[in-house]
Amino acid sequence: MTMLSTAIPGVRKTSRSNPLEWRRWWLAIDRNEAAIAWAQTLPGQAVLHAALLATLLLIPILRTNHVALMSVALMLCWAFPQRRLIVLTVTGLTYFLLRPFKMGPHYEYFEQIAVPLLPMLPVALISVPFGLLFLVFAVAMLRNQDFKFVAFASNRPLMFMFLIGCALAAATLVLPREHGLFAPAWIALVYLTSTFFFLGYVLLDNRSKTKAPIHTQLGFMRPFWAGFAPPMKGPAFFLKAEAKSDADLAASRLKGVKLAVWALILFLTWDWGFNRLIHDVWAFPRLDDLIIASASGDPASLGVRWGAVAIEFMAMVIYMGAAIHAVVAVIRVAGFCIPRGMVSPLGSRTIAEFWGRYLFYFKEMLVDFFFYPTFRRYFKDHPRLRMAFATFAAAFVGNVLFDFIHAMPSVAFEGSERYLQGLMSYCVYAGVLTAGIIWSQLAQSTPRKEDGFVRYSLLPRAQVILFFALLQVIDDSSANVLIGDRMSYLTGLFGVNL
Repeated sequence: MTMLSTAIPGVRKTSRSNPLEWRRWWLAIDRNEAAIAWAQTLPGQAVLHAALLATLLLIPILRTNHVALMSVALMLCWAFPQRRLIVLTVTGLTYFLLRPFKMGPHYEYFEQIAVPLLPMLPVALISVPFGLLFLVFAVAMLRNQDFKFVAFASNRPLMFMFLIGCALAAATLVLPREHGLFAPAWIALVYLTSTFFFLGYVLLDNRSKTKAPIHTQLGFMRPFWAGFAPPMKGPAFFLKAEAKSDADLAASRLKGVKLAVWALILFLTWDWGFNRLIHDVWAFPRLDDLIIASASGDPASLGVRWGAVAIEFMAMVIYMGAAIHAVVAVIRVAGFCIPRGMVSPLGSRTIAEFWGRYLFYFKEMLVDFFFYPTFRRYFKDHPRLRMAFATFAAAFVGNVLFDFIHAMPSVAFEGSERYLQGLMSYCVYAGVLTAGIIWSQLAQSTPRKEDGFVRYSLLPRAQVILFFALLQVIDDSSANVLIGDRMSYLTGLFGVNL
């Protein structure tokens, strides 16, 4: 540490005990030549990997089994730094074959259907043959893009897969479970919906001139960091972000560990500050509990209701920051120095800016699959309408589809009533969000420094935070609390009782 601390520009030996200097050194560690040199040594590499894994174990947002898979992948990337893409392919395909689904209940439904079909296989391996069959479908989609056997599937792959998914979903609703076609239809549906956007990125990147080999592309069907997070771009993005030298790799690892420590700080803030202190020790009610109480005729005081909105919003931002930073940290230590998934959202001065800063990769996915295709095709002679319509396609259509494509396999087992209630609720949320973003893009004036501190920094940020804090009241696709009750709570904050 002494060697590293002396490398801080402008820091005298007498100031090493100054915590502000240590903070400045820590924030700049990935640009510190001495730290980068140390990170290239074997002890430095071991310390960085151990620090990352210890941090992940202290952030229980990620499942233990998932952390174990990440640990194996990281160790392999460390042992074979020149074969990172091969490691990614092997671990990604293994993850896809053994744990192919995003939603936990789908594994229970899958076992009910698949085990009777292949009783000779252990339950833990029952997904492997079906996963191999789906990989054949993925390869066929990739080859079709090269040779254009089916023009529509080649030109509009996402729409083609969506139509297949709709047909499969309809079959699972119409056919009784005892019917011979129900099982293959449901299994195909759950695989398609779980990999829909991952495969979409693979197909999108397959059009580029610098596309990865097909085996590398298949590793992105479910890369080892995939879990609750949306796809973080495709193979081409990671090829560009891959470390090209030992110094680049060391800097990427330092950035990863630094981000993991920040993720741990955020998680502890959420857990000890909000979860334990505010809700457990002080017994401050949670937002959903207050919404239910208001709907039953027992509303809390206005101050408590507003306080719950503020607390829930801050807790949500901090929790999501911890989760996405932990995943990005793993990817950086593996040797891919990708951008952060959340960057100072509370510093946003416009609604559109917050949406881009809050969940960067989710926004990028909606932009890549919905905004750009719409922007290129429609209303070219009407710039404002063109921007508004493309934003609607991404923020509303894409947002709703992402949430409910993954839930489609559950309808056959849980019924359509709750699914439709959740869809209605989420459509209201997405509609308000879309209207806010479009207004921000087309009508909201950009704050200027010459307007002064209040009008440039304070008021715009307060307005954005207020908008998203109130928006979270109706942000729910589970239908655990009905949208009517949520809307009544929201209007009640302003003294209007529905």
